[in-house]
Amino acid sequence: MTRFVLWLSSGFIFILKKLSGVNITISGEVPAGPVLFLANHFTRFETFVVPYVLFSKYRCIARSLADETLFVGWLGKYMRLAGSISNKNEARDCIIVDDFLTAKADWIIYPEGHMVKNKRISFENNAFCIHTALREGPVHTGAAVLALKAQIVRQRAALLQDEERVKRFCATHHITKEAMESSGDLQIVPLSITYFPIRPGKNRLLLWLDRYLNLRGTRFFEELEIEINLLMDANMHLHFAKPILLKKYIKQYLHKHPGNLEDEGYADELIDTMRSSLTNTIMEKVYGNLQINFDHIFILSLVTMPTTKVCPSYLKTLIYKNARQLRNIKGLNLHPELKDELFKLILDKEYAPFVSAVKLAQMQQIFYIDSEGDYLFDKNLLQKHYDFNKIRVKNTLQVILNEIYWHKEIVAVAKKNSHFTERALREDNFLHLQRREWVLYEEEYRHYHDRAPSHDSVGAPRIYFDAKNKTGLVFSHGYMAAPAEADEMAAYLFSKGINVYLLRLRGHGSDPKALLHVSADDWELDFERAFTAMRQVCEKVYIGGFSTGGLLALLHAARYDVEGVIAINSALKLNDLKVSYVVPTLHAFNEMINYLHLKGIKEWVENHSENPAINYPRHPLASIAMMERVMTRTEKAVENITDPILIIQGEQDPVVNPLSAELIYKSVDTSCKKLLLLPRKNHTIIRGEGAEEVFEAIFTFMTVDSCLQA
Repeated sequence: MTRFVLWLSSGFIFILKKLSGVNITISGEVPAGPVLFLANHFTRFETFVVPYVLFSKYRCIARSLADETLFVGWLGKYMRLAGSISNKNEARDCIIVDDFLTAKADWIIYPEGHMVKNKRISFENNAFCIHTALREGPVHTGAAVLALKAQIVRQRAALLQDEERVKRFCATHHITKEAMESSGDLQIVPLSITYFPIRPGKNRLLLWLDRYLNLRGTRFFEELEIEINLLMDANMHLHFAKPILLKKYIKQYLHKHPGNLEDEGYADELIDTMRSSLTNTIMEKVYGNLQINFDHIFILSLVTMPTTKVCPSYLKTLIYKNARQLRNIKGLNLHPELKDELFKLILDKEYAPFVSAVKLAQMQQIFYIDSEGDYLFDKNLLQKHYDFNKIRVKNTLQVILNEIYWHKEIVAVAKKNSHFTERALREDNFLHLQRREWVLYEEEYRHYHDRAPSHDSVGAPRIYFDAKNKTGLVFSHGYMAAPAEADEMAAYLFSKGINVYLLRLRGHGSDPKALLHVSADDWELDFERAFTAMRQVCEKVYIGGFSTGGLLALLHAARYDVEGVIAINSALKLNDLKVSYVVPTLHAFNEMINYLHLKGIKEWVENHSENPAINYPRHPLASIAMMERVMTRTEKAVENITDPILIIQGEQDPVVNPLSAELIYKSVDTSCKKLLLLPRKNHTIIRGEGAEEVFEAIFTFMTVDSCLQA
């Protein structure tokens, strides 16, 4: 019956997920039973969702303990059919132990004892403690006791040799010898449940329920306000930690304190000695594996700042520094967003997680924006006392902060960073991003060579930087080339007082085979990294690129505010018909051939370069498709460019059709634009003879009012 009810529940929750948009993600693995899952407890519907996840994904039947108040009416009948029992059930311990011995069912227990709505936890006197209106003190150790009892009974059974004793044992525990022998040793899996984002507020379903049930002002209404929003708008993340093997745990105790497990006194002493340490080991994994997200870092950055007034750019810079340093703390379960470099936080004024967190802080009146656009943060209001049943609605950011504030290492990082000035933070972030790009280059280079690259190799990213310079240029090389391609231009501009960052697109400057393992998305990310770095240290930042690099600059100008964008011989149209039309066709054909496990008709294309010391002599067909993808994306995006733009094109370029320059010029949505056509027969016009004319045009564009050049 339990399996059938869980199957029906799975179907119901699946439909509910589709209708509501709730998103459940999972990390970690679930071992074969018997398993005791110990989890943190924040919402009522965890009682339904966790068994559903275990059954639908792992075909695992998991029963649970639930609050006595839930066992009323149709809900109580459903829960009993689903295998749940009341925490007041006098036979609960025997039921749970017997299930572990037979592996008939796994169990989910919430050792906190009730919903910890304020998420306020601490580690005091060698124990994890909760602090709620219902109870203050250490997490309950009862689940650990049950687990130890079950495993001790199992190990006793394994030692039985006499047939009569085996029969008596089986009769006592209502199990068969076969069932006992087929079940394995008990394992405990710490389960961490995290929600993001947590946002209070009325929703249509809640208002509909209130209209017919008149719930407003009740504790149940508050619970629904948070929990329906979580159900409809948040991600629920379940992390299953590495299992704790009870047999191994007991073995370690036996090694230190030799004794006989069949001796009841010895067994009781073992349980009393180990219950607290085992519980703390479990809860450290439960709390330590809660998924840290943007909201955690947002509120932690605010509360550790020494001032209550801060400009938005400083707060973003501090959040970025804190977020990237979390990756240095071993074992943290980071939200995917924090595993990335969070470039959009720095670059995008409307970065959604930041805007949402600011709105929440304003709504709960702990955060104000003054007439100058600066943020005023009221720490006292954040710490204001609210009724325990209303805190999730009234003081949501405090609840979010409580979830990680017990973690001393995370808090120490934030407190240390809060003492840096904005300039110091920016300079540190700038250096970090440089190091990150170098590490990516070195790792790629070492993969194809038996040595590390030198800092003056053609593929090495280059930074021409002086802190006195207020203006910077982020510039990308073209396809099959490397940063050295733009050395002459960078040296010229730097001599004129302009900082220049020559980034490297992954797959370039190491070995042609590297192009097989990169994508257009990687190249866009490489450009974004360099752009973020220059934004940290320059007041004005221009972006540009040569050929394919120019397309990447155009893509980024369509997304972010820049002082201006420079596109040199950037190809929306190519003169080489083989590249424009045949290559994408060949790539599609190759993909079909590879799918059939046969050899493609052509995998590599020879390249007769104007700069053989810099450019690859050949390149894989598949990577040309990536260049074509960049062209397609740029063609769709150029109409969104509203910043000043300089387009430079060689009139007789053998690779790029000059119509590309005219197409870009006509498509951009700005009056601050200039098209410079030069009588050049070569493609690489940023090196060698005649290149200085290009450099002078770029310098003029960056130092004279760009609109005057239109």
